[in-house]
Amino acid sequence: MAETERGILHFCGSNGLRQSEPSWRTEGWESVFVGTISHLFEGLDEILALYKVGPYLSMFKQSEYSQTKYITIPIVRTSLEHSLIDELSQKSVQIGDRSLSLRESITQKLKQDSEDILKHIMSLLPEINETTRANLSEIIAHRRSVLGSIMPIILDDFVEEIYLDRPGVPIYFDHQKYGRCVTTITFQEYEVPKIVTLIRAESNLHLDRSNPSLKMDLQIQNASLRFSASIPPLSPDGLHLEIRRARNRPFSVGDLVENGTMTPEVAAILLFAVSCRFNITVTGGPGTGKTTLLNALDMTTPTWWRKIYIEDAIESRDQRKHHQVRFRVDPMDEQLMKFSKSDEIIKCLHRSPDYLILGEIQTAEHSKALFQAITAGLRTIQTCHSGSASSLISRWKLGHDIKDDNLALMDVIVTLERPRPGESKRRVSEIIEIRRKVVDGLLEFSGLNVVYDSNQGVNDNWAHDGAFMVSAKDFGIESHVPALKNLIDEIRHNTYLPNFEILSEKMWSCGHPMMYNNQRT
Repeated sequence: MAETERGILHFCGSNGLRQSEPSWRTEGWESVFVGTISHLFEGLDEILALYKVGPYLSMFKQSEYSQTKYITIPIVRTSLEHSLIDELSQKSVQIGDRSLSLRESITQKLKQDSEDILKHIMSLLPEINETTRANLSEIIAHRRSVLGSIMPIILDDFVEEIYLDRPGVPIYFDHQKYGRCVTTITFQEYEVPKIVTLIRAESNLHLDRSNPSLKMDLQIQNASLRFSASIPPLSPDGLHLEIRRARNRPFSVGDLVENGTMTPEVAAILLFAVSCRFNITVTGGPGTGKTTLLNALDMTTPTWWRKIYIEDAIESRDQRKHHQVRFRVDPMDEQLMKFSKSDEIIKCLHRSPDYLILGEIQTAEHSKALFQAITAGLRTIQTCHSGSASSLISRWKLGHDIKDDNLALMDVIVTLERPRPGESKRRVSEIIEIRRKVVDGLLEFSGLNVVYDSNQGVNDNWAHDGAFMVSAKDFGIESHVPALKNLIDEIRHNTYLPNFEILSEKMWSCGHPMMYNNQRT
């Protein structure tokens, strides 16, 4: 609801949705000053949604070409507050009196700047209330940062990935609900050196002409980010950025069932495989949700397992009740590599993990280290880019020179897909089990068996030489099917949603997941 003469936009503060009654007749409304000549008053009927992100209002409007138009504004109530933000955001205005520590992170700097600005506003305008001072100081601290223009996007928990193709062109991002969103925000050439300096300082890695690409993880306030940056000569048009944002509350397996990423039957198969400590690879194209699924499965493991993580950018989640050891290795972009992922995988042979979580397997060297660890008896779960299980096997065999007898030790490959580019919908498209046999005492790769595909559903024809049946027989039982059916029945009853960890521990209380029954006491 708009009051154009006063330059005020009213919105429902609780959820951003419109109400049928005006703001002066009902509760739950908030107001924001945007100015009397603001373009925001145009096309109000095109608004899809608006909601608060910290001290900002995020607005989503209909646009053409299957994209959504994104607008963000600071939440201020008066023209005085608006002017105060504009004035104090200028870096020429000295605020605070402290020497900047070279070891200070961007989050620490933003926090300290916000505190200094809050004190400055209090001395200038003591009549402004505490809440307003806090909001204004946070907005101003953001604007004085090189990433200030995209802070409302960075802080939004519905944002999945942010893109800058090159300086001077609009930034766009992928939203969990509204798909691909376009902005009017950009970074200009004069801002690039500041961004590069920030990335170098936060990562302690090289980003220059001799090492023109970099991947690193970065925490900004409550947002966990993975930055991928490229500069000339690799990126001839200038700085290129991809910023992946992890949700503050990670998706659980239950969440992925509810949002349609997987069916309850798929959840049961994957939970069963993880509980049995199968060697699992999650594959799919870029942005299909591989890490999201891996983290969701990781959270289902029993609390007593000792888990070791090896990642070049920390994308795993801190699980307070679990036994976790995490190692960060240098990304493959780093030419002066000190900590090799392959070396750390091999070192895990002496670190006694119950499960080894490897993040992304990217190179032939990574793949060889992975299969060396598996042949030595370690149980692993990881991601790897590919379009399907078949193409992943081809990549391993032809591109990474992995032998068939090694491939036979992989158990399950899960494929994710994004049916329409730019949209938020993802789904598990396929689960396959590896088939294997022993000939003259030697293990042989016998091919693949489709356990599930999104068109046909679950395939009840389990291969006698597939990973599931072979594992059951190794455990001394005829088939895994009764235990799996019990698990599917348990999940369909939603007894343990969303806490699948309890269900995993319940399976082990039967002696082993292969012996699971769902009799309720």
